[in-house]
Amino acid sequence: MILKNKIPYFNLALVSFLFVLAFILKTVEAQENQGSEEDFTNAENAEEKRIKWGTDEFKLELIKEMSSANIALFIDEHLKTINEPSRIYYKFTKESTREDSFRGNVVLNIVKIDDDKTKHITFRYLKGRNKVRFPPQIGAKGNPVFMLFFERDARDMQRLTGGNALFFRSRIRHSIAATDVEDIQFKFNGENYPGKQISFQPFLKTELKNRVSRYKTKKFIVTISENIPGYIYKIETFIKDLDDPDDVVKESLIFQGIRTNKQLRDAYKNRKENS
Repeated sequence: MILKNKIPYFNLALVSFLFVLAFILKTVEAQENQGSEEDFTNAENAEEKRIKWGTDEFKLELIKEMSSANIALFIDEHLKTINEPSRIYYKFTKESTREDSFRGNVVLNIVKIDDDKTKHITFRYLKGRNKVRFPPQIGAKGNPVFMLFFERDARDMQRLTGGNALFFRSRIRHSIAATDVEDIQFKFNGENYPGKQISFQPFLKTELKNRVSRYKTKKFIVTISENIPGYIYKIETFIKDLDDPDDVVKESLIFQGIRTNKQLRDAYKNRKENS
């Protein structure tokens, strides 16, 4: 009699366990699908994102005088010369006296181009413990890689200081809005390129608490050129603690090249045939 009474409870527990297991598996599957390079279900609108980064509260149309840096980063159409699905490659380097230094790759994957020339984009931003996940974007005209760099940087400063990423992000935006570009020449693959450089120090005139004081003189340098696919050639940051000269951090993101999806498929086919 006791055994008979326990059987229904055992079955109920089994059913509950299977239900929970199925739910977990379904959740994991959904998360994996969200990470797919071809899944744009939760994509952000790229131009809306760019306007939000470049100005406060989407009020771009109310600004009568914009800095040339704001126009170069948030208005110019960096991707206009890319006419077929392609991948843009960047090399990321961090040199730090406080944490482990590392190198990694950043890939901007232009998956689809719409009739109005706007792009569907996914990202691979570093790997392993340094990996940063960013949602895909649709309707892109500008190259979002500089915003990803700033976003990761703001999160990193939050992690290291206990400060607020919103504060760091806001200071970066306001500094860009008050900065103008400088005409320069730079070398890439042994050739001279005309370009523009944007340099700013977001925290130089900001009252900072002790934990953030090491960023007082932190400098950002963005180098762009219309002759580089995606416009963004290099982004650099440099920190040297005023109280501890041995505390130095350098980070850079440098353009490596671009390959169309057709070129990638052909290269893969050749490797497979020759292996």
